[in-house]
Amino acid sequence: ILSPAKLNLSLRIKSKRIDNFHEIESNIQIIDLFDVIKIRLDDTVDGVEVECTNKKIKESDNLAYIAANKFLEFFNIKSNIKIFIDKKIPLGSGLGGGSSNAASILIGLSKIFNLDRFEDLYKIACEIGSDVPLFLFSRSAILTGRGETINLIKSPPSLNFFLIVPNFSSYSTDMYSKWIENETMINKYFEQKKPKTISFADSNIELRNDFLPILIGENNSFVEIFQILDSMGMNSYSVSGSGSSIFAIINQNESGKELMSYFESSSHYKTFICSSIEGWRFQIDWIWKKYLYHDDLYILFGPSSNGRTLGFGPSNGGS
Repeated sequence: ILSPAKLNLSLRIKSKRIDNFHEIESNIQIIDLFDVIKIRLDDTVDGVEVECTNKKIKESDNLAYIAANKFLEFFNIKSNIKIFIDKKIPLGSGLGGGSSNAASILIGLSKIFNLDRFEDLYKIACEIGSDVPLFLFSRSAILTGRGETINLIKSPPSLNFFLIVPNFSSYSTDMYSKWIENETMINKYFEQKKPKTISFADSNIELRNDFLPILIGENNSFVEIFQILDSMGMNSYSVSGSGSSIFAIINQNESGKELMSYFESSSHYKTFICSSIEGWRFQIDWIWKKYLYHDDLYILFGPSSNGRTLGFGPSNGGS
């Protein structure tokens, strides 16, 4: 499963709700930065087992593990599942890697068990986290409510991004708590410093992220990065989610290589060049292993950057 990241082009926080979530409005695009996930039906494990290349994530806290268990419980399925996650999306970066993994597991398991129950997957996704429902669609959208209300954008533009991820993390729970304490300061900040506006679909949107003033106040690295981007002629930039990643919109004629070379000369940053993508594509490989009493089902499943359907069904040469 190719499990994609997302970028919040904008993020406005409206108010805190009585359920302790927050009302938001956010313009989102999905990008071609992926974690790679393998799911296997495996009777050598008991229940759900997750192996992840990033050892900082406890299995019990891993949203993929939570999603798999909720899926099996909801549909009353008794099965043993092994999940392997090759993490490419940095943790605590505001790119939604954990939520994407959870949605990918829900969709992947629905294909394994041949369940066409999207509304039920949506219910499970909402239980797991506010960003998880978005990744069931994996399309450009405007999110409202606490993030679970998804308004897909017709004919969104294809954008290219230069992505900078500092070597420190930022987490949404902490940032939302700080937003409550700093709401007045945040509004004053954006009164004095108007965000850049870009044309997006049939409207213009501000690259405003309400967490930005808090992030700047806590770490001067953001100001330093913005100054570098300004000096290189990049003026359409912001942070994604609750941070810590920064994106700059680049045009098709800009390779981003100069930016990448500059930032990667420091050990303090990771950089990526990404493009927006839309929708899911599928490929399922059935691999018969001689001495086993069942098929091992591997799924390669995810958005296609070139818009081409990879196929759906047994692979060529498969059983």
